[in-house]
Amino acid sequence: MPHHPADDAFRAVQREEVLEVAFRNFVQMALTAGWNEPEVALTLADIADDYVMALAGRVAEK
Repeated sequence: MPHHPADDAFRAVQREEVLEVAFRNFVQMALTAGWNEPEVALTLADIADDYVMALAGRVAEK
């Protein structure tokens, strides 16, 4: 949960710290499940790209 207002520069730092921990945990779960690092990395990149494209589409519609 953000602890800083949207215009506070520290908000981006906090966001990165929080998401980095969650990301590492998620990657570790995938590795433990049996996928290898390249598979996980490429799949996460694809998912992230899809998310960014969907977000861009929603923003363009406004």
